[in-house]
Amino acid sequence: MLSATPSNLRLLHITDPHLHSDAESRMHGVVTFDTFRAVIQQAMLNTQPPDAIIATGDLTHDGTVAGYRLFQSVLAPLNTPVLCIPGNHDAPNIMTSVLNDAPFQVNGLYRAHGWLLIMLNSFSDGIVAGHLGPAELERLHNTLHGNPSTPALICLHHHPLPIGSRWLDDIALQNPDELFAIIDAAPQVCGVLWGHVHQASDRQRNDIRLISSPSTCSQFRPNSDNFAIDTRPPGFRWLDLLADGTIETEAIWLD
Repeated sequence: MLSATPSNLRLLHITDPHLHSDAESRMHGVVTFDTFRAVIQQAMLNTQPPDAIIATGDLTHDGTVAGYRLFQSVLAPLNTPVLCIPGNHDAPNIMTSVLNDAPFQVNGLYRAHGWLLIMLNSFSDGIVAGHLGPAELERLHNTLHGNPSTPALICLHHHPLPIGSRWLDDIALQNPDELFAIIDAAPQVCGVLWGHVHQASDRQRNDIRLISSPSTCSQFRPNSDNFAIDTRPPGFRWLDLLADGTIETEAIWLD
C-alpha cells in the first residue's frame, strides 16, 4: 500500500471506460458501465479517499450525451473534483457540454497541495492517433514558465513514448518531440500520465516518471504487434504526489 498522508495530493487515475449510450452495451466481452462502476466502488473502499480523480480520455466509446451522463451519474455523488481529458473516441464538444459543472472540469489546470496538474488535449479530429496543437504546446510552455518552482504532473490521453506494441505505437502521440522539448526545459515537471494503451507501465526519463494505467474495462495485451485483448481484469491507479516532488504510485486490478 502507498504511504499517503493528509499533506500529500492523492489522485485516483481512471482511464478508457468506453461507456455507451446504452448502459448494457458490451465491448470485448464486458459490460463497460458495470466494470466502470465496480472500479469506482472498489477504489472508494480505500481508507484514504482521493483529493481528485483524473480521467484521461475515451470516457465514452460513442461520443453520446447519454454516455457522458452515465459517467457523470457514477462520479457526481462523490463530490470529488473530476479532471477530464478527451480521448480519440470522445466527442470533445459534447463532453464539455455535459461535464460543465463542478465537480467536473474538462482540460485546463488544477492546483492543490502545492502541485500543479496540467491537462493536455491530444484529441485530433478524424484520426485515432494524438497530436498536440500549437495552442496546447504554447499553453504548456507558458504555464511551466510561469510556475518554475511548483512541481507539475502533465496528463494527456495518448502515449508520448513507444509502449512496445506496433499497432498501438502507430496511434500514439504524433509529435512527442515537441512535448519533450518543453518538458526538458522545465525541471519542475515530475511526471507524465496517460491512458489510451489499456495497460499499466511505469518508466523513467531524465528523472521524470512516465506512467500509464489500466482501463476500467478490458486490457490490451502488452508487447503484441497486432491487436489482442489481455486476460487482466479492469483496473485503476493510485498516485500520491509528495511535497518534495516524489510520486508514489500503484496500479490496482479488480478482485
